[in-house]
Amino acid sequence: MGHSAGCHLIALTGMRGGLPGIAALILDDTRAYDLAALARNGGMVRAYARVFSDTSQWAAFLPAVYVDGHKYPPTFIAYSRAPGRGEDSKAFAERLPAAGTEVTLFDGSAYTHMSINHDFGEDRDALTAAALAFLKSTVG
Repeated sequence: MGHSAGCHLIALTGMRGGLPGIAALILDDTRAYDLAALARNGGMVRAYARVFSDTSQWAAFLPAVYVDGHKYPPTFIAYSRAPGRGEDSKAFAERLPAAGTEVTLFDGSAYTHMSINHDFGEDRDALTAAALAFLKSTVG
């Protein structure tokens, strides 16, 4: 599981096959699934532009480029109401079933980018309940 930049790293490592034996992925609120699409759609905020300034490296650092027909662990994708999060998360989620991967998408539009992380684990938190249900259904 990872949030924001951690979400990007978990998605990248999971899609590259660097997590052997992992039963599931929980991805919590990033836009860094596909920087080329992000740049085309005007979503390259300064934070992404600084970290991913060398476009020749994008292919190595983007989870979306590794979705190539392999089956990946069941994947839970959550997004907040932060600009573009829903669209980018949905676009990434749509690529995975074609590879035979079970995907659960959580609409976290009730959360900000920070509260979706901060509230996780709290009693009666909707994301926590959904993530636990996902884990119970996928890994027992």
